[in-house]
Amino acid sequence: MSISSLLAVVDGGPASSAVLAAAVQIGRRYDAYVEALHVQLDPDSSIPLVGEGMSGAMVEQISADLRRSVEDHAKVARTAYEDACRGVDAQPLQANGKAEAGKFVFAWRSVTGREESETAQRALVFDLVIAGRPDAESDGAYAPALEAALFEAGRPVLVVPPGYEGAIGSKMVVGWTGQRECARAVTAALPLLAGAEAVEVVHLNGGEKPPEGNAHDPHTAVAWLTLHGVDARAREVALTDGAGDTLLTTAAEAGANLLVMGAYGHSRLREFVLGGATREVLTHTSLPVLMAH
Repeated sequence: MSISSLLAVVDGGPASSAVLAAAVQIGRRYDAYVEALHVQLDPDSSIPLVGEGMSGAMVEQISADLRRSVEDHAKVARTAYEDACRGVDAQPLQANGKAEAGKFVFAWRSVTGREESETAQRALVFDLVIAGRPDAESDGAYAPALEAALFEAGRPVLVVPPGYEGAIGSKMVVGWTGQRECARAVTAALPLLAGAEAVEVVHLNGGEKPPEGNAHDPHTAVAWLTLHGVDARAREVALTDGAGDTLLTTAAEAGANLLVMGAYGHSRLREFVLGGATREVLTHTSLPVLMAH
């Protein structure tokens, strides 16, 4: 099993350069096709509904501001792509739908539309989607492209924090829950796990270990990984704070540069209202996280 294609969603935000750096790093490792996707919002179809008391001048101002924002994000995204090309001595290429197996290619695609729908459609034909961590200050854990890839396209997503420039996947922590979402994330991460120097399969418990052989037992996951040639060890960790924060602390203590976990074990609405492991990790992670639903 390998990774043959990666879709890097570049929104022109703070994490754009980090997303592209991660895509290039993994793409070169596996001689994969890498496509940088930028979705430009259509200002004409995105102007808010005119409310009572809103004058024509106000509507025009909103439209002008939105257009400037769209143009600014597009410029930042394209500049980040061209900078990344220079970093690996690659010529900028326009994506044309053709790719050669076993060869690193780094192409650019820009489309106009809604970020969610365009990302979901394109993600369907990629092995892994790479997206930036939401800005905790302005977005909270709102991540339309990331959620579209997870839920609409059913693809695994590598979430990269802004400014991240380090290695990805040499030391890995798997947050093991024995649930479908987690198993899908581990399956997607198998190529990275197989090449890792150290892998810890971590189960968070609230005071009681799962029975031996139970799906929640991290040793069962280690046995599965062994069949794939992955040298991993199981570890029980006491759940102290929230599950997401405990996982991040555990990964930091292990010196990990990639966390693997299932995403949204509860509904997105419940995670948003009550909080949850996915929301905690998306808000606070300082290392890359591979998620699947």
